Amino acid sequence: MISLYLTYGMRKMRKLVEYKVEISGKVTQGVKLPETMILYVVDTEHMVLTAKPNKTLEEKAITKTRVKVFEEKGKHVILIPTRIYNFYRLEESDYTVMVSDKDPATIMIAI
Repeated sequence: MISLYLTYGMRKMRKLVEYKVEISGKVTQGVKLPETMILYVVDTEHMVLTAKPNKTLEEKAITKTRVKVFEEKGKHVILIPTRIYNFYRLEESDYTVMVSDKDPATIMIAI
């Protein structure tokens, strides 16, 4: 019973420390994104989201993490962990979202 309580509490805490980044469905050309994607922190100015692991990004990335993605009112909403959100200071920064022509499920965010 205690482990169930801790698990529930940890999930609840995790929800409190995630931030949303919204991407228009038009940017992804109407492609439905998976519910979980891999977020690579490439450098101080770029993040890349992919549906599948990418060997090149694995080697170059500062860090990587899995993020949840869902659709809301025609937009893709990505839940970014607090440490990454704060690293890029997304609340203070302008950022550009770009999508690969070859693979619309690969998204680059340039700060």
